[in-house]
Formats: sequence, structure tokens, C-alpha cells
Amino acid sequence: MFELLEATVKPLMLNSNVLDVAYEMYLQAPQSNNPIIDLRELSRRTGASLLECRNAIVDANKVGRFPNCALES
Repeated sequence: MFELLEATVKPLMLNSNVLDVAYEMYLQAPQSNNPIIDLRELSRRTGASLLECRNAIVDANKVGRFPNCALES
């Protein structure tokens, strides 16, 4: 039961600003097998640290967002 609750609430706790900008970058990236999201650019645009940006994208990927993306720093 706890796992279901955690899976439902966790996406709501993700850094929405970072994810919004990352989604824009994801859509603008050439749609190859693995669209690339540049963590340094994401950090620059959002003011979040590289680690915060990376963790937000990895957590979002676990719940189905940013499928098949690659991260670059």
C-alpha cells in the first residue's frame, strides 16, 4: 500500500521548474534514438544545481517521463 501511495505522490514532489525546462529541451532536441538533454544548460536556465537537475530527470524517467533520453553535462 505504501509503495502505491509513494508512486502516486512522488511525481508531484519533483521540481516542476526543472522538469518544465527539461521538457522544452527534450522536445527541441533532434529526435534520434536518444534525445539529449544538456544538464549544464538546464542548470543555467533554472538556477538549480547539476545534481538537482539530474536527479529530477532520473526520478521523472522512473515514472515514465522523458523516455529514451540521454543526459549530457
